Amino acid sequence: MYLRYGIPRAVRGLRANWSAHLNNLLILAASMATLGMIVLLYLNVLHFSQSWLSNTKVSLFLFTDISAERQGALLERVRRHPLVKSAELVLPQEGLRRLAEELGADSELLTGAGVEDIPPTIDFELLTGHRDRVNAVANQFRPLPGVDEVVYTERMLEQVELFFVVLEGIGWFFIALLMVAVYLVISHATRLSLYARRDEIEILSLVGATRRFIRSSFVVEGLLLGLMGSLLSLGIVWIAHQVLLAGLSWNETTIAIKNDSVFFSWDRMGIALLIASVVGAASSRLAVHRLLRELEP
Repeated sequence: MYLRYGIPRAVRGLRANWSAHLNNLLILAASMATLGMIVLLYLNVLHFSQSWLSNTKVSLFLFTDISAERQGALLERVRRHPLVKSAELVLPQEGLRRLAEELGADSELLTGAGVEDIPPTIDFELLTGHRDRVNAVANQFRPLPGVDEVVYTERMLEQVELFFVVLEGIGWFFIALLMVAVYLVISHATRLSLYARRDEIEILSLVGATRRFIRSSFVVEGLLLGLMGSLLSLGIVWIAHQVLLAGLSWNETTIAIKNDSVFFSWDRMGIALLIASVVGAASSRLAVHRLLRELEP
């Protein structure tokens, strides 16, 4: 049925009303591309945050009035810990200089301002096989005299995960809105096609064609509209992604973001195309089922 009538008739219908279908196709592609860019941004932020949170660097913030002798004693104690890979004492001037290098600013603008209010730190990393014990190691150093605070990226993991849970919920909300938009656009296109082919449908009914047979071409039209809209939106998102990477100015600090940026994987793109096609077909089927009942004498 679909090979003999549904697919050929759907293709002819798309060609006959190409201007109206092109308008619907552009609306679908624009809606999907907007959501695709938001999802791609979410995936990149998630990717970089996970890479950043995998860092095992721990910083012991010391009191500003701690003596140099006490600083050295704490540094030696940290280095003697069996799970510590390396440790170093970072004085305020050195910390500001490193910050200036990371920001790409003039170090003299930072190193001369407010140094007395910046505490010295002891930065250390754990051995690779013991990253899961960073919290326990940090708790061992937290009560030591002279240690004001212990900071490590894993402490922010819970807050970051909560942020992404909320962001994912918002994303699903917008995906639901997009599905509604796809349904409305394809239902409208199907309604126009159905009324344009009303005489053909009446003839098919007179010769004994079933609803399923009549409905088949419209279902294929909806499927093709959903598929073409999703393909066009993926192309728009890919071009926007490439233009963004090529157009922005990159320095030594941000070049890693450019090199490590991610795009949709093949399986995700396949799933997106499948969902858009199924939603398109389902939208047309529901619209035709309702409209056929209205057109019955």
